[in-house]
Parts: sequence; C-alpha cells; structure tokens
Amino acid sequence: METRPLGRSGVWVGRLALGTATWTRGTDEYDARDQLAAFLDAGGTLIDTADVYADGGAEALLGELLEEFEVRDEIVLSTKAGGVAGPGRRV
Repeated sequence: METRPLGRSGVWVGRLALGTATWTRGTDEYDARDQLAAFLDAGGTLIDTADVYADGGAEALLGELLEEFEVRDEIVLSTKAGGVAGPGRRV
C-alpha cells in the first residue's frame, strides 16, 4: 500500500485506514478478524477507533486482535475523545 506522512509527525502510514466503528455492533468478532487480516495483508498500518464505538466494545476487540496478530508495534491508532454535554452546555 502506498504510504504518506502523518502530518508533521515523521510517521508514515498507509493511504487507507481501517475503521472499527461497527465492530461488535453489526460486525461480529469473526468478520472483524477477517477485516483486520485483509487490511494487514494489503499493507495497512492506520486504524481508526474510539472509546464510544460500541460503548468501548470496538476498542476492546481491537486490542485483543492486535495482540493475537502480534502487530501492535506496526500499527498507528487514530482515536478521539469527547464528552457528553447536558442541556445548554457545550463540549
């Protein structure tokens, strides 16, 4: 897979990212494993995740699969964080 610099970080990542938003909600563990395997086989290195994906289930499954595949040191994780605002409040 063609790579590009990640901003000014000096880190290079594949042009495509693997999204995990549906993992454990619409995509079961077996399909997620297949997606990750295909992504890695294609040379993918950037994975998008967040603690709000499936109420943390996507990140938990991703952690298990990265350990199983023994590729954590080869992967760049893109995540995000936020907060829940009540009425009249902004985050």
